[in-house]
Amino acid sequence: MSSFSLRLLAMLTMFVDHAGLALFPGLGVFRCIGRLSFPLYCFLLVQGYIHTRNLRAYARRLLLLALLSEIPFDLMIFGRISSGAEQNVLFSLLLGLGAVYAADTLRGRPLHALLAAATLCMGAMAARVSYGWLGVALCLGAYYAGPGKAQLALSFFCTLLVYSLSLRLSGVAQSWVLVSLCALFSLPFLLAYNGRRGVRQAFISFLFYAAYPLHLLALVYLRALRIIPPYFLQ
Repeated sequence: MSSFSLRLLAMLTMFVDHAGLALFPGLGVFRCIGRLSFPLYCFLLVQGYIHTRNLRAYARRLLLLALLSEIPFDLMIFGRISSGAEQNVLFSLLLGLGAVYAADTLRGRPLHALLAAATLCMGAMAARVSYGWLGVALCLGAYYAGPGKAQLALSFFCTLLVYSLSLRLSGVAQSWVLVSLCALFSLPFLLAYNGRRGVRQAFISFLFYAAYPLHLLALVYLRALRIIPPYFLQ
């Protein structure tokens, strides 16, 4: 699979996840499918870091998109314009990008790199970004694995297991822990990555970026119409 194929899969599974959250909250299968998206996005972010010609521009685009997406995110999740309870997933990816940059810059200084990673993980939890420390950990796992597929699979497998265990220990319902474990099904697709970029067009790249806030707004609108079960019954 090319990076284009992985991006498309990540976007589609994210759409399914959010559709389940916004429109079909009683159907867990939507959320199970949606668990595939975040590991894919973390892997793709690292590939973007490796191949970008302008890291600052890359980080600025991600930050701008995160800021623009926060109101649509809060509207869909909390039903109001602003909430400090959770920040959208793009902030998680932005922290992951910072962690990869720190690891790259601090290569040869493992203690400093570890402290930077721990600081960013704690920052993710303090800021209440989606997935907490998981984004930082997965991005670092993808970075340190390099081209090694076995290392990537082992890193993601262990990280996702630890994350699910941490959810259980923090009191999260067992049913949601099991849903979170569905993220492991992203591994076969990651292992199928062939190192190619696939379709490369500026307009398509723009659509991938714009899809996040736009689909959140579309789901908010559809939910408000109450034309999709179970809302039309209420």
